[in-house]
Amino acid sequence: MDHLFDRIKKIAERLRLAKRIFLFLDYDGTLTPIVSQPEKAYLSGKMKRLLVNLRRNPRIQMAVVSGRSLKDIRQRVGLKGITYIGTHGLEIFFPKRGRKVLVSKKIFRELGKMRDRLNSQLREVKGVVLEDKGCVLALHYRNANPIYVPPILMGLKKEIEHSRVPLTLEFGKYVFEIRPKSPVNKGMAILELLSQAGQERLLSVYIGDDQTDEDVFRILRGHGITVLVGLPRPSSVRYYVKDPSEVFQFLKIIQKEV
Repeated sequence: MDHLFDRIKKIAERLRLAKRIFLFLDYDGTLTPIVSQPEKAYLSGKMKRLLVNLRRNPRIQMAVVSGRSLKDIRQRVGLKGITYIGTHGLEIFFPKRGRKVLVSKKIFRELGKMRDRLNSQLREVKGVVLEDKGCVLALHYRNANPIYVPPILMGLKKEIEHSRVPLTLEFGKYVFEIRPKSPVNKGMAILELLSQAGQERLLSVYIGDDQTDEDVFRILRGHGITVLVGLPRPSSVRYYVKDPSEVFQFLKIIQKEV
């Protein structure tokens, strides 16, 4: 894994030679810094203006890919004419075709009941936030006392064990997520978009920071430009940048070269 700016001449050449660019961007920790309260993660004005300019380029197709709900991520980014992937691929919004949901109503109902039980069980635990994303329940524990985390994890595992629908537990940065047991993930969603985009001199660029982005890094390995935001770690990614400020610098280079 190389620091992206150590290889920027080679990367800039690939950008110039590509007929089209499909730019995939994670949100939290990529377009915005990680914050202690996820509801306060907003795009900066300069990042929003840069995304608007990139979207206007006819050679660039753009998608924002997030673990947030589709409604949440669309409101936070606020760009028209781009694709949004929410809840790690379980929801997709296409500019011309609208919303696509890959979850049954039965799962929504079961998760709603589970949400109510967990809210009751955890209401006295300070620093824990249970977020209902519709087809995913996310329990944020960044601000909780670490001694509460193991029993919370045990409780979530019991909920899944007794569920009437197949569910699974996923792990992110200071978050546990209860999700439908499904092959769908960010990588599968990216493959669907690429299959519709046409491959002639198309260069995929994916930038993300979380463990859930590894599904995409594996799929695009050896094909596109993949970028991890954060310190190097075991990964299928090709390049890394240190933080969202370096993401901004790289996006400025894309704007210049494409």
